[in-house]
Amino acid sequence: MSDFSAINPDALRSVDSLPITGTNVDMLDMRLVEAHVRRAQDNGRIRGPDDPLGYLREKCCLVGSEGEEAVTLAGLLCFGREPQEIFRQAVIDIGHWRGTEPLSFEVVHLEKNISGNLFDQLARVESYLWTNIHHGMTLADRSFQRTEVHEYPRAVLRELCVNMIAHRDYTNYRSAARVQLFRNRIEWISPGGLPPGITVENLLHEQASRNPMILDILYEAGFVEAIGQGLNTVVAVLEREEMARPEFMDTGASFIVTVFGRPLDLFYGGTTYAQLNDSQRRILSVLRARPGLTPRDIVAQFPDRARRSLQRDLGGLVEAGLIIPSGEGRALRYDLAATTPSDE
Repeated sequence: MSDFSAINPDALRSVDSLPITGTNVDMLDMRLVEAHVRRAQDNGRIRGPDDPLGYLREKCCLVGSEGEEAVTLAGLLCFGREPQEIFRQAVIDIGHWRGTEPLSFEVVHLEKNISGNLFDQLARVESYLWTNIHHGMTLADRSFQRTEVHEYPRAVLRELCVNMIAHRDYTNYRSAARVQLFRNRIEWISPGGLPPGITVENLLHEQASRNPMILDILYEAGFVEAIGQGLNTVVAVLEREEMARPEFMDTGASFIVTVFGRPLDLFYGGTTYAQLNDSQRRILSVLRARPGLTPRDIVAQFPDRARRSLQRDLGGLVEAGLIIPSGEGRALRYDLAATTPSDE
């Protein structure tokens, strides 16, 4: 029979629910807590204490420590007056470049140390991304109805911003979270890598939250629609929008998610893109994410489309000047044309 009396209760707590030495409830903005609880109750996302102190204790934002009550990481980052006074690197950096590499002479905008509580940071980063990506209109197939089209779905931007701050390792005091916007993609870089037991291969099927209390609070605030399904949502939305799948990379020091946007010629007012069929548009998205593909590689991306039809699709894209072939026979490769509006 196991002796549970020997287990230290703190050892069973997540990092974001442990007390922070030297903190107290005065470091929290109680008006923010009250507003959060009221909105979450109105939206049916929480049940429990109505009063701010009761809520903070219920959510392990305020816990007992050596006879006193101390603030936890979740409490400080979500409701703290000045979270960065203690966690200086609990910030987000934004980098925006004209090209596809982070080169100093192609900088559009750099903004370091976006601070405040997590709600403030999310609002600032999501607003910047939405303002600085491309938006346009297109005509629906077989009708004259105009439909909004965006370079990146807003749901994807929000889910990945939330994922970056909710799952990062806040004990890593050397690194800030980063969002990098390039001409053809956006990268979300979260310090700390993936939690133990989670790999790039199984992350859509397993669940292990590094900061479960923070994630729970973000859910209550409406930033997360289904706990533990953020990346699955990203994959599903991109697939539904017929965009390239996201790329995941775990370097050990960071976890990086890369999403490739729609081809930019859609947003420059030309008629070429509007004349393409769905398969041709998807081919452009695939080549945008993975340049230099062989015909066999492209065929593998479209298991439900006949090879002859794909050959016609590729021929049409070459004729339109949107992609260029190089090599012959088995060495044949396709790339996006450098002269398309996606290079502007």
